[in-house]
Amino acid sequence: MSLPADPPPVERLLGRGRGTLGELFLARAERSAERPFLRFGERTWTYEEGMWEAQRFAGWVLAQAPGGDASGMRVASFLPNRPAAMWAWLGTLLAGAVYVPLNRSHRGALLEDMVERSGARILVADRDGTDVLSRLSLTEIDTLLVVEGAAEIEFGGRLAAWEQVAASEPRTRPATDPRALAEVMYTSGTTGRSKAVLLPHNYLLRGSGWVAWSLSLREDDVVHGWLPLFHIGGQLDMVLCFIAAGGAIALHPTFSQSRFWSEVEACGATHFIGFSNVLEIIWAMESTPTDRETTLRGGIAGGIPPNLHRGFEERFDLRLYDVYGMTESEPLAFPHPGTLPPVGAAGQPNPDFELAILGESGERLPADSLGEIVARPLVPDVTFAGYEGDVEAYAEATAGLWIHTGDLGRIDEQGNAYFVDRIKHAIRRRGENISTFELERVLTAHPQVADCSAVGVPSPLGEEDVKVMVVPAPDAALDPAALREWCEKEMASFMVPRYVEVVESLPRGPTGKVLKEELVGVSESVFDAEAERFRDNADTGRVR
Repeated sequence: MSLPADPPPVERLLGRGRGTLGELFLARAERSAERPFLRFGERTWTYEEGMWEAQRFAGWVLAQAPGGDASGMRVASFLPNRPAAMWAWLGTLLAGAVYVPLNRSHRGALLEDMVERSGARILVADRDGTDVLSRLSLTEIDTLLVVEGAAEIEFGGRLAAWEQVAASEPRTRPATDPRALAEVMYTSGTTGRSKAVLLPHNYLLRGSGWVAWSLSLREDDVVHGWLPLFHIGGQLDMVLCFIAAGGAIALHPTFSQSRFWSEVEACGATHFIGFSNVLEIIWAMESTPTDRETTLRGGIAGGIPPNLHRGFEERFDLRLYDVYGMTESEPLAFPHPGTLPPVGAAGQPNPDFELAILGESGERLPADSLGEIVARPLVPDVTFAGYEGDVEAYAEATAGLWIHTGDLGRIDEQGNAYFVDRIKHAIRRRGENISTFELERVLTAHPQVADCSAVGVPSPLGEEDVKVMVVPAPDAALDPAALREWCEKEMASFMVPRYVEVVESLPRGPTGKVLKEELVGVSESVFDAEAERFRDNADTGRVR
Protein backbone atom coordinates (compact mmCIF):
# COMPACT_ATOMS: atom_id res chain seq x y z
CA MET A 1 0.00 0.00 0.00
CA SER A 2 1.11 3.60 -0.51
CA LEU A 3 2.43 5.22 2.67
CA PRO A 4 2.87 8.93 3.43
CA ALA A 5 6.46 10.10 3.64
CA ASP A 6 5.80 11.52 7.11
CA PRO A 7 3.13 11.10 9.80
CA PRO A 8 0.32 13.32 8.43
CA PRO A 9 -0.61 15.08 11.73
CA VAL A 10 3.01 16.09 12.33
CA GLU A 11 3.55 17.14 8.74
CA ARG A 12 0.41 19.28 8.73
CA LEU A 13 1.36 21.00 11.97
CA LEU A 14 5.06 21.61 11.40
CA GLY A 15 5.30 21.46 7.62
CA ARG A 16 7.93 18.76 7.99
CA GLY A 17 8.32 15.30 9.45
CA ARG A 18 11.03 16.16 11.98
CA GLY A 19 10.91 18.39 15.01
CA THR A 20 10.72 18.70 18.78
CA LEU A 21 7.90 18.19 21.25
CA GLY A 22 7.94 21.85 22.25
CA GLU A 23 7.39 22.84 18.63
CA LEU A 24 4.60 20.28 18.36
CA PHE A 25 2.71 21.58 21.41
CA LEU A 26 3.17 25.24 20.44
CA ALA A 27 1.88 24.60 16.92
CA ARG A 28 -1.10 22.62 18.20
CA ALA A 29 -2.02 25.26 20.80
CA GLU A 30 -1.95 27.93 18.11
CA ARG A 31 -4.12 25.93 15.71
CA SER A 32 -6.56 24.48 18.26
CA ALA A 33 -6.54 27.21 20.93
CA GLU A 34 -10.21 26.95 21.90
CA ARG A 35 -10.54 23.20 21.60
CA PRO A 36 -10.51 21.03 24.77
CA PHE A 37 -7.09 19.62 25.66
CA LEU A 38 -7.14 18.16 29.18
CA ARG A 39 -10.00 17.05 31.40
CA PHE A 40 -9.37 16.02 35.02
CA GLY A 41 -12.33 15.55 37.32
CA GLU A 42 -14.79 18.35 36.69
CA ARG A 43 -12.20 20.74 35.19
CA THR A 44 -11.38 21.08 31.49
CA TRP A 45 -8.49 23.09 30.00
CA THR A 46 -8.45 24.23 26.39
CA TYR A 47 -5.21 24.01 24.43
CA GLU A 48 -4.66 27.72 25.01
CA GLU A 49 -5.22 27.35 28.76
CA GLY A 50 -3.01 24.28 28.89
CA MET A 51 -0.30 26.18 27.04
CA TRP A 52 -0.42 28.99 29.63
CA GLU A 53 -0.05 26.43 32.46
CA ALA A 54 2.91 24.77 30.77
CA GLN A 55 4.51 28.12 29.91
CA ARG A 56 4.30 29.24 33.54
CA PHE A 57 6.18 26.10 34.54
CA ALA A 58 8.68 26.78 31.76
CA GLY A 59 9.12 30.33 33.02
CA TRP A 60 9.77 29.05 36.54
CA VAL A 61 12.35 26.54 35.26
CA LEU A 62 14.10 29.20 33.17
CA ALA A 63 14.25 31.44 36.25
CA GLN A 64 16.16 28.67 38.06
CA ALA A 65 18.59 28.11 35.17
CA PRO A 66 21.98 29.86 35.11
CA GLY A 67 21.73 32.77 32.71
CA GLY A 68 18.15 31.81 31.93
CA ASP A 69 19.32 28.98 29.66
CA ALA A 70 17.82 25.60 30.61
CA SER A 71 19.30 23.67 27.67
CA GLY A 72 20.37 20.27 28.98
CA MET A 73 19.14 21.06 32.49
CA ARG A 74 17.19 18.17 34.01
CA VAL A 75 13.88 18.23 35.87
CA ALA A 76 12.70 15.05 37.60
CA SER A 77 9.10 14.34 38.54
CA PHE A 78 7.68 12.02 41.20
CA LEU A 79 4.04 12.82 40.55
CA PRO A 80 0.98 10.60 40.02
CA ASN A 81 -1.51 11.32 37.23
CA ARG A 82 -2.76 14.84 37.88
CA PRO A 83 -2.73 18.14 35.97
CA ALA A 84 0.51 19.30 37.63
CA ALA A 85 2.27 16.25 36.15
CA MET A 86 1.15 17.34 32.68
CA TRP A 87 2.26 20.93 33.18
CA ALA A 88 5.62 19.86 34.64
CA TRP A 89 6.29 17.54 31.70
CA LEU A 90 5.24 19.90 28.91
CA GLY A 91 6.66 22.94 30.72
CA THR A 92 10.07 21.31 31.05
CA LEU A 93 10.08 20.65 27.30
CA LEU A 94 8.95 24.22 26.54
CA ALA A 95 11.90 25.47 28.61
CA GLY A 96 14.29 23.41 26.50
CA ALA A 97 15.18 21.26 29.52
CA VAL A 98 15.23 17.46 29.86
CA TYR A 99 12.41 15.65 31.66
CA VAL A 100 13.03 12.64 33.93
CA PRO A 101 9.75 10.95 34.99
CA LEU A 102 10.13 8.66 38.02
CA ASN A 103 7.92 5.64 38.62
CA ARG A 104 5.60 6.58 41.47
CA SER A 105 5.53 2.98 42.74
CA HIS A 106 9.25 2.89 43.54
CA ARG A 107 10.52 3.22 47.09
CA GLY A 108 13.73 3.08 49.10
CA ALA A 109 17.14 2.31 47.62
CA LEU A 110 15.84 1.78 44.08
CA LEU A 111 14.17 5.19 43.98
CA GLU A 112 17.16 6.87 45.59
CA ASP A 113 19.43 5.31 42.96
CA MET A 114 17.22 6.64 40.16
CA VAL A 115 17.12 10.15 41.65
CA GLU A 116 20.92 10.19 41.95
CA ARG A 117 21.44 8.88 38.41
CA SER A 118 18.89 11.27 36.91
CA GLY A 119 21.29 14.20 36.97
CA ALA A 120 18.30 16.36 37.93
CA ARG A 121 18.72 19.47 40.05
CA ILE A 122 14.96 20.06 40.34
CA LEU A 123 12.57 17.43 41.67
CA VAL A 124 8.77 17.90 41.57
CA ALA A 125 6.52 15.97 43.98
CA ASP A 126 3.20 16.20 45.79
CA ARG A 127 2.67 15.92 49.55
CA ASP A 128 2.33 12.12 49.47
CA GLY A 129 5.43 11.93 47.33
CA THR A 130 7.47 14.02 49.73
CA ASP A 131 6.55 11.55 52.48
CA VAL A 132 8.24 8.83 50.42
CA LEU A 133 11.16 11.07 49.50
CA SER A 134 11.72 12.11 53.13
CA ARG A 135 13.28 8.70 53.76
CA LEU A 136 15.91 9.25 51.07
CA SER A 137 19.14 11.18 50.85
CA LEU A 138 18.49 13.77 48.16
CA THR A 139 22.01 15.14 48.00
CA GLU A 140 21.92 15.61 44.20
CA ILE A 141 18.77 17.77 44.24
CA ASP A 142 19.09 21.55 44.60
CA THR A 143 15.36 22.40 44.57
CA LEU A 144 12.37 20.36 45.70
CA LEU A 145 9.13 21.73 44.26
CA VAL A 146 6.02 20.58 46.15
CA VAL A 147 2.65 20.83 44.40
CA GLU A 148 0.50 21.54 47.48
CA GLY A 149 2.99 23.86 49.12
CA ALA A 150 6.23 23.43 51.01
CA ALA A 151 5.88 20.22 53.00
CA GLU A 152 7.53 19.48 56.33
CA ILE A 153 10.51 17.53 55.08
CA GLU A 154 14.16 17.56 56.09
CA PHE A 155 15.84 18.72 52.94
CA GLY A 156 19.21 20.39 52.61
CA GLY A 157 18.33 22.28 49.46
CA ARG A 158 15.68 24.82 48.56
CA LEU A 159 11.99 24.06 49.11
CA ALA A 160 9.63 25.68 46.63
CA ALA A 161 5.82 25.73 46.48
CA TRP A 162 3.67 25.36 43.37
CA GLU A 163 2.25 28.83 44.03
CA GLN A 164 5.58 30.16 42.79
CA VAL A 165 5.02 28.38 39.48
CA ALA A 166 1.50 29.81 39.20
CA ALA A 167 2.90 33.31 39.71
CA SER A 168 5.73 32.92 37.18
CA GLU A 169 5.89 34.80 33.92
CA PRO A 170 4.88 32.50 31.02
CA ARG A 171 7.95 31.91 28.86
CA THR A 172 9.12 29.45 26.21
CA ARG A 173 12.54 28.53 24.95
CA PRO A 174 12.02 25.05 23.48
CA ALA A 175 14.69 22.92 21.88
CA THR A 176 14.75 23.19 18.09
CA ASP A 177 17.13 20.33 17.27
CA PRO A 178 15.16 17.10 16.59
CA ARG A 179 18.18 15.12 17.80
CA ALA A 180 18.24 16.86 21.18
CA LEU A 181 17.56 14.84 24.33
CA ALA A 182 13.94 15.23 25.46
CA GLU A 183 13.69 12.71 28.28
CA VAL A 184 15.47 10.13 30.38
CA MET A 185 13.04 7.29 31.10
CA TYR A 186 13.89 4.28 33.28
CA THR A 187 13.09 0.71 32.30
CA SER A 188 11.30 -1.55 34.77
CA GLY A 189 14.50 -3.24 35.93
CA THR A 190 12.98 -6.73 36.20
CA THR A 191 16.20 -8.36 34.96
CA GLY A 192 18.68 -6.14 36.78
CA ARG A 193 19.37 -2.50 37.48
CA SER A 194 16.91 -0.23 35.68
CA LYS A 195 18.40 1.29 32.55
CA ALA A 196 18.25 5.04 31.95
CA VAL A 197 16.95 5.28 28.38
CA LEU A 198 17.87 8.43 26.44
CA LEU A 199 14.93 9.58 24.29
CA PRO A 200 15.42 12.21 21.56
CA HIS A 201 12.66 14.66 20.64
CA ASN A 202 12.22 13.33 17.11
CA TYR A 203 11.65 9.77 18.32
CA LEU A 204 8.69 10.83 20.48
CA LEU A 205 7.41 13.24 17.83
CA ARG A 206 7.34 10.77 14.93
CA GLY A 207 6.22 7.84 17.06
CA SER A 208 3.18 9.75 18.30
CA GLY A 209 2.44 10.87 14.74
CA TRP A 210 2.36 7.29 13.51
CA VAL A 211 0.01 6.23 16.31
CA ALA A 212 -2.34 9.11 15.43
CA TRP A 213 -2.14 7.98 11.79
CA SER A 214 -2.84 4.35 12.69
CA LEU A 215 -5.95 5.25 14.70
CA SER A 216 -7.10 7.87 12.17
CA LEU A 217 -7.46 10.33 15.07
CA ARG A 218 -9.42 13.57 14.61
CA GLU A 219 -9.79 16.82 16.53
CA ASP A 220 -13.06 15.66 18.04
CA ASP A 221 -11.55 12.48 19.51
CA VAL A 222 -11.20 12.03 23.27
CA VAL A 223 -9.16 9.35 25.02
CA HIS A 224 -10.13 7.84 28.38
CA GLY A 225 -6.58 7.77 29.77
CA TRP A 226 -5.22 6.33 32.99
CA LEU A 227 -1.78 4.99 32.06
CA PRO A 228 0.88 6.70 34.21
CA LEU A 229 2.53 9.74 32.66
CA PHE A 230 5.92 8.29 33.65
CA HIS A 231 5.32 5.38 31.21
CA ILE A 232 6.10 5.46 27.46
CA GLY A 233 2.56 4.26 26.74
CA GLY A 234 1.06 7.00 28.88
CA GLN A 235 3.12 9.65 27.14
CA LEU A 236 3.30 8.59 23.51
CA ASP A 237 0.20 6.41 22.98
CA MET A 238 -2.15 8.30 25.28
CA VAL A 239 -1.14 11.98 25.21
CA LEU A 240 1.28 12.92 22.43
CA CYS A 241 -0.65 11.16 19.65
CA PHE A 242 -3.81 13.08 20.66
CA ILE A 243 -1.85 16.35 20.74
CA ALA A 244 -0.59 15.54 17.23
CA ALA A 245 -4.19 15.08 16.07
CA GLY A 246 -5.67 17.91 18.17
CA GLY A 247 -7.80 15.59 20.31
CA ALA A 248 -8.44 15.71 24.06
CA ILE A 249 -7.18 13.68 27.01
CA ALA A 250 -9.54 12.75 29.84
CA LEU A 251 -6.94 11.95 32.49
CA HIS A 252 -7.69 9.66 35.43
CA PRO A 253 -5.48 8.72 38.40
CA THR A 254 -5.90 4.99 37.70
CA PHE A 255 -8.19 2.48 36.02
CA SER A 256 -11.44 1.83 37.86
CA GLN A 257 -13.69 -1.07 36.93
CA SER A 258 -16.66 0.37 38.80
CA ARG A 259 -16.32 3.86 37.28
CA PHE A 260 -15.10 3.01 33.77
CA TRP A 261 -18.36 3.34 31.86
CA SER A 262 -19.57 6.37 33.80
CA GLU A 263 -16.20 8.07 33.13
CA VAL A 264 -16.45 7.23 29.42
CA GLU A 265 -19.94 8.72 29.30
CA ALA A 266 -18.95 11.84 31.27
CA CYS A 267 -16.07 12.77 28.97
CA GLY A 268 -17.56 11.44 25.73
CA ALA A 269 -14.50 9.28 25.14
CA THR A 270 -14.03 7.92 21.64
CA HIS A 271 -11.00 5.81 22.59
CA PHE A 272 -9.68 4.05 25.67
CA ILE A 273 -6.25 2.63 26.46
CA GLY A 274 -4.98 -0.28 28.50
CA PHE A 275 -3.37 -3.70 28.51
CA SER A 276 -4.82 -7.17 28.14
CA ASN A 277 -5.87 -7.30 31.80
CA VAL A 278 -8.06 -4.21 31.31
CA LEU A 279 -9.75 -5.84 28.32
CA GLU A 280 -10.40 -8.93 30.44
CA ILE A 281 -11.89 -6.78 33.22
CA ILE A 282 -14.20 -4.91 30.84
CA TRP A 283 -15.20 -8.14 29.10
CA ALA A 284 -16.08 -9.77 32.44
CA MET A 285 -18.58 -7.02 33.29
CA GLU A 286 -22.22 -8.00 33.08
CA SER A 287 -23.53 -7.62 29.55
CA THR A 288 -26.33 -5.10 29.01
CA PRO A 289 -28.52 -4.17 26.02
CA THR A 290 -26.65 -0.85 25.81
CA ASP A 291 -23.16 -2.35 25.39
CA ARG A 292 -23.01 -1.08 21.80
CA GLU A 293 -24.51 2.32 22.58
CA THR A 294 -21.37 4.13 23.74
CA THR A 295 -19.26 6.94 22.33
CA LEU A 296 -16.25 4.60 22.05
CA ARG A 297 -15.03 3.68 18.59
CA GLY A 298 -11.53 2.43 19.39
CA GLY A 299 -9.40 0.82 22.06
CA ILE A 300 -5.59 0.91 22.21
CA ALA A 301 -4.09 -2.15 23.88
CA GLY A 302 -0.95 -4.22 23.99
CA GLY A 303 -1.29 -8.00 23.73
CA ILE A 304 -4.98 -8.34 22.87
CA PRO A 305 -6.16 -11.83 23.96
CA PRO A 306 -7.08 -13.66 20.71
CA ASN A 307 -9.95 -15.51 22.40
CA LEU A 308 -11.87 -12.28 23.01
CA HIS A 309 -10.54 -9.95 20.27
CA ARG A 310 -13.34 -10.13 17.70
CA GLY A 311 -16.00 -10.85 20.33
CA PHE A 312 -15.00 -7.71 22.24
CA GLU A 313 -15.21 -5.61 19.08
CA GLU A 314 -18.63 -7.02 18.22
CA ARG A 315 -20.04 -6.67 21.73
CA PHE A 316 -19.03 -3.02 22.15
CA ASP A 317 -19.14 -1.98 18.47
CA LEU A 318 -15.57 -0.66 18.33
CA ARG A 319 -12.15 -1.47 16.89
CA LEU A 320 -9.21 -2.74 18.98
CA TYR A 321 -5.71 -1.60 17.99
CA ASP A 322 -2.66 -3.51 19.19
CA VAL A 323 0.33 -1.14 19.33
CA TYR A 324 3.58 -3.07 19.83
CA GLY A 325 6.75 -1.41 21.06
CA MET A 326 9.04 -0.72 23.99
CA THR A 327 10.52 2.23 25.88
CA GLU A 328 13.51 2.20 23.53
CA SER A 329 11.39 2.23 20.36
CA GLU A 330 7.66 2.96 20.31
CA PRO A 331 5.76 1.98 18.23
CA LEU A 332 7.38 -0.79 16.20
CA ALA A 333 4.20 -2.29 14.74
CA PHE A 334 0.56 -1.29 14.53
CA PRO A 335 -2.46 -1.68 12.22
CA HIS A 336 -2.11 0.49 9.14
CA PRO A 337 -5.24 2.41 8.07
CA GLY A 338 -7.49 0.34 5.86
CA THR A 339 -6.07 -2.97 7.08
CA LEU A 340 -7.39 -5.58 9.50
CA PRO A 341 -4.49 -7.61 10.94
CA PRO A 342 -5.16 -11.27 11.77
CA VAL A 343 -6.17 -12.05 15.34
CA GLY A 344 -3.02 -12.25 17.46
CA ALA A 345 -1.01 -9.89 15.26
CA ALA A 346 0.05 -6.38 16.26
CA GLY A 347 -0.04 -5.27 12.65
CA GLN A 348 2.45 -4.04 10.08
CA PRO A 349 5.87 -2.51 10.90
CA ASN A 350 6.19 1.19 11.63
CA PRO A 351 7.27 2.64 8.24
CA ASP A 352 10.27 4.18 10.02
CA PHE A 353 11.63 0.69 10.82
CA GLU A 354 12.58 -2.61 9.27
CA LEU A 355 11.55 -5.58 11.44
CA ALA A 356 13.03 -9.06 11.36
CA ILE A 357 13.20 -12.30 13.35
CA LEU A 358 16.61 -13.60 14.42
CA GLY A 359 17.59 -17.07 15.57
CA GLU A 360 19.75 -17.93 18.57
CA SER A 361 22.94 -17.53 16.50
CA GLY A 362 21.86 -14.17 15.13
CA GLU A 363 20.78 -15.53 11.76
CA ARG A 364 17.75 -14.03 10.03
CA LEU A 365 14.85 -16.47 10.01
CA PRO A 366 12.21 -16.98 7.30
CA ALA A 367 8.56 -15.99 7.60
CA ASP A 368 6.53 -17.58 10.40
CA SER A 369 9.67 -18.68 12.28
CA LEU A 370 9.84 -18.13 16.03
CA GLY A 371 12.74 -16.03 17.25
CA GLU A 372 13.72 -12.65 18.65
CA ILE A 373 12.00 -9.59 17.23
CA VAL A 374 14.58 -7.03 16.13
CA ALA A 375 14.24 -3.63 14.50
CA ARG A 376 16.40 -1.33 12.39
CA PRO A 377 15.60 2.39 11.92
CA LEU A 378 15.24 3.56 8.32
CA VAL A 379 15.31 7.29 9.11
CA PRO A 380 17.39 9.28 11.63
CA ASP A 381 16.56 9.85 15.30
CA VAL A 382 13.47 7.64 15.60
CA THR A 383 14.77 5.39 18.36
CA PHE A 384 16.58 5.71 21.68
CA ALA A 385 20.04 7.26 21.78
CA GLY A 386 21.57 4.96 24.39
CA TYR A 387 21.54 3.85 28.02
CA GLU A 388 23.11 6.55 30.14
CA GLY A 389 26.10 5.21 32.06
CA ASP A 390 25.83 1.73 30.53
CA VAL A 391 27.73 1.53 27.27
CA GLU A 392 27.95 -2.27 27.41
CA ALA A 393 24.18 -2.69 27.70
CA TYR A 394 23.67 -0.34 24.76
CA ALA A 395 26.17 -2.26 22.66
CA GLU A 396 24.37 -5.50 23.50
CA ALA A 397 20.95 -4.01 22.74
CA THR A 398 22.13 -2.78 19.31
CA ALA A 399 24.42 -5.68 18.35
CA GLY A 400 24.60 -6.37 14.63
CA LEU A 401 23.04 -2.96 13.89
CA TRP A 402 19.67 -4.29 15.11
CA ILE A 403 17.66 -3.08 18.10
CA HIS A 404 17.12 -6.24 20.14
CA THR A 405 13.70 -6.15 21.79
CA GLY A 406 14.19 -9.21 24.01
CA ASP A 407 10.81 -10.44 22.75
CA LEU A 408 9.96 -13.77 21.16
CA GLY A 409 7.78 -13.42 18.10
CA ARG A 410 7.27 -14.09 14.45
CA ILE A 411 6.42 -12.25 11.23
CA ASP A 412 4.07 -13.86 8.73
CA GLU A 413 4.25 -13.83 4.93
CA GLN A 414 2.16 -10.64 4.81
CA GLY A 415 4.52 -8.81 7.18
CA ASN A 416 2.28 -8.90 10.25
CA ALA A 417 4.24 -9.00 13.51
CA TYR A 418 3.20 -11.33 16.35
CA PHE A 419 4.42 -10.96 19.92
CA VAL A 420 4.72 -14.35 21.66
CA ASP A 421 6.49 -13.69 24.96
CA ARG A 422 9.36 -11.96 26.66
CA ILE A 423 12.48 -14.09 26.19
CA LYS A 424 13.25 -13.73 29.89
CA HIS A 425 9.77 -15.05 30.72
CA ALA A 426 9.91 -18.07 28.43
CA ILE A 427 10.21 -21.38 30.28
CA ARG A 428 12.71 -24.03 29.19
CA ARG A 429 11.33 -27.46 30.04
CA ARG A 430 12.33 -30.89 28.72
CA GLY A 431 14.13 -29.35 25.79
CA GLU A 432 11.13 -27.23 24.80
CA ASN A 433 10.65 -23.46 24.97
CA ILE A 434 7.29 -22.58 26.52
CA SER A 435 5.68 -19.20 25.98
CA THR A 436 4.10 -18.08 29.24
CA PHE A 437 2.03 -15.65 27.18
CA GLU A 438 0.44 -18.51 25.20
CA LEU A 439 0.11 -20.77 28.25
CA GLU A 440 -1.75 -18.01 30.09
CA ARG A 441 -4.07 -17.51 27.13
CA VAL A 442 -5.10 -21.17 27.34
CA LEU A 443 -5.64 -20.97 31.10
CA THR A 444 -7.84 -17.88 30.92
CA ALA A 445 -10.20 -19.84 28.66
CA HIS A 446 -11.12 -22.00 31.65
CA PRO A 447 -14.55 -20.82 32.89
CA GLN A 448 -13.43 -20.76 36.54
CA VAL A 449 -10.23 -18.75 35.95
CA ALA A 450 -10.47 -14.96 36.15
CA ASP A 451 -6.74 -14.21 35.95
CA CYS A 452 -3.49 -16.14 35.86
CA SER A 453 0.26 -15.98 35.43
CA ALA A 454 2.88 -18.62 34.61
CA VAL A 455 6.55 -18.68 35.61
CA GLY A 456 9.43 -21.11 35.43
CA VAL A 457 10.95 -22.47 38.65
CA PRO A 458 14.18 -24.49 38.91
CA SER A 459 13.67 -28.23 38.41
CA PRO A 460 15.70 -30.87 40.30
CA LEU A 461 16.04 -32.62 36.93
CA GLY A 462 17.56 -29.55 35.29
CA GLU A 463 16.01 -26.71 33.28
CA GLU A 464 12.65 -25.59 34.72
CA ASP A 465 9.22 -26.73 35.84
CA VAL A 466 6.04 -24.77 35.17
CA LYS A 467 4.24 -22.99 37.99
CA VAL A 468 0.92 -21.22 37.46
CA MET A 469 -0.88 -18.81 39.77
CA VAL A 470 -4.62 -18.60 39.16
CA VAL A 471 -7.25 -16.21 40.46
CA PRO A 472 -10.67 -17.89 40.62
CA ALA A 473 -13.68 -16.36 38.94
CA PRO A 474 -16.27 -14.93 41.37
CA ASP A 475 -17.96 -17.68 43.42
CA ALA A 476 -15.82 -20.38 41.75
CA ALA A 477 -14.39 -23.20 43.87
CA LEU A 478 -11.25 -23.81 41.84
CA ASP A 479 -9.58 -27.17 42.50
CA PRO A 480 -5.87 -27.22 41.55
CA ALA A 481 -5.85 -30.94 40.71
CA ALA A 482 -8.92 -30.63 38.50
CA LEU A 483 -7.45 -27.59 36.74
CA ARG A 484 -4.28 -29.51 35.99
CA GLU A 485 -6.28 -32.40 34.55
CA TRP A 486 -8.06 -29.88 32.33
CA CYS A 487 -4.67 -28.56 31.19
CA GLU A 488 -3.63 -32.07 30.13
CA LYS A 489 -6.48 -32.04 27.61
CA GLU A 490 -5.99 -28.46 26.39
CA MET A 491 -2.22 -28.05 25.91
CA ALA A 492 0.94 -29.89 24.95
CA SER A 493 2.26 -32.26 27.64
CA PHE A 494 5.43 -30.24 28.17
CA MET A 495 3.32 -27.13 28.91
CA VAL A 496 1.15 -28.75 31.59
CA PRO A 497 2.03 -27.10 34.94
CA ARG A 498 3.62 -29.05 37.74
CA TYR A 499 2.67 -26.47 40.36
CA VAL A 500 -0.76 -24.81 40.68
CA GLU A 501 -1.32 -22.07 43.24
CA VAL A 502 -4.73 -20.50 43.78
CA VAL A 503 -4.44 -16.83 44.85
CA GLU A 504 -6.82 -13.94 45.48
CA SER A 505 -4.92 -11.58 43.18
CA LEU A 506 -1.69 -11.19 41.23
CA PRO A 507 0.90 -8.52 42.05
CA ARG A 508 0.81 -5.87 39.35
CA GLY A 509 2.76 -2.73 38.60
CA PRO A 510 1.18 0.66 37.87
CA THR A 511 0.59 -0.20 34.19
CA GLY A 512 -1.16 -3.45 35.04
CA LYS A 513 1.67 -5.79 34.14
CA VAL A 514 2.16 -8.79 36.42
CA LEU A 515 5.33 -8.60 38.55
CA LYS A 516 6.48 -12.13 37.73
CA GLU A 517 9.69 -11.87 39.71
CA GLU A 518 7.53 -11.96 42.86
CA LEU A 519 5.93 -15.29 41.89
CA VAL A 520 8.85 -17.68 41.45
CA GLY A 521 8.81 -19.17 44.95
CA VAL A 522 7.17 -22.52 45.73
CA SER A 523 5.80 -23.05 49.24
CA GLU A 524 4.73 -26.36 50.76
CA SER A 525 1.07 -25.36 50.43
CA VAL A 526 1.27 -25.10 46.62
CA PHE A 527 -0.26 -28.03 44.71
CA ASP A 528 2.57 -30.16 43.27
CA ALA A 529 1.50 -32.74 40.70
CA GLU A 530 4.76 -34.68 41.08
CA ALA A 531 4.31 -34.95 44.85
CA GLU A 532 0.71 -36.09 44.35
CA ARG A 533 1.85 -38.74 41.87
CA PHE A 534 4.50 -39.93 44.34
CA ARG A 535 1.88 -40.27 47.08
CA ASP A 536 -0.49 -42.14 44.76
CA ASN A 537 2.23 -44.60 43.85
CA ALA A 538 3.16 -45.07 47.51
CA ASP A 539 -0.47 -45.75 48.43
CA THR A 540 -0.81 -48.46 45.78
CA GLY A 541 2.55 -50.04 46.54
CA ARG A 542 3.90 -49.29 43.08
CA VAL A 543 7.51 -48.27 42.60
CA ARG A 544 8.15 -45.20 40.50
